[in-house]
Amino acid sequence: MDFAGLAMYAEQIVDDIDLDLGDSPSVRPGGSLLVMVGLPGVGKSSVVESLQKLLSIIVISTDGVRTHVRQSPVYTAAEMALVYEVCYSLIERRLKRGQRVIFDASNNLQARRDFLVKIAERCGAPVTTCSVQAAQDTIQHRLYQRINGKRRKTDMSDADWTVYKWMVETQEPVVGPHLILDTTATPPDVLAKKLYHYWLESEANAQNNPDLQSPRWANKLSLND
Repeated sequence: MDFAGLAMYAEQIVDDIDLDLGDSPSVRPGGSLLVMVGLPGVGKSSVVESLQKLLSIIVISTDGVRTHVRQSPVYTAAEMALVYEVCYSLIERRLKRGQRVIFDASNNLQARRDFLVKIAERCGAPVTTCSVQAAQDTIQHRLYQRINGKRRKTDMSDADWTVYKWMVETQEPVVGPHLILDTTATPPDVLAKKLYHYWLESEANAQNNPDLQSPRWANKLSLND
């Protein structure tokens, strides 16, 4: 399937997934995007679930979208391309509604993170980045527990140790300001509070920056100059 065909197929399922995401209040023109970065097993989703108890947010995850795309994920390049295309469409749709959006995915490649920034720029949304990590033996233990059926009820990922080893070879370092959280020994709810304050501070810093406003609001600022 070429890129055009991929995009058309992705749009066919975006509407259905969008309905399942629920609703959230508008917080600012253009919304606000939080990009989670981290390999399978580091604990990104656990932190996100704790953050949901503190903020009204829309969570878009590759794991959730992947279950709509394929019942038995195979983590091929083509499958991942489709999953990310759907996620990008959902993210842009929700940012345009002025909502806080979390993208819960590995986001291990700089090109993918750069593309998210472009989406946010079109909407006028500030981008906050959080990199989650953990000790490798902790990650390995978590992934083996997942495969053996000892997982959280909300854990939708099928990524195992093999997937982790493949992805760890391709990951690229995060460039620019970001928060680093280590889940090896710190509970998710404690880390979520740190992320809560970091995200709100990022939004506050964006309030007076015309480059981080929605196009409509930026036009108003230029007219007042």
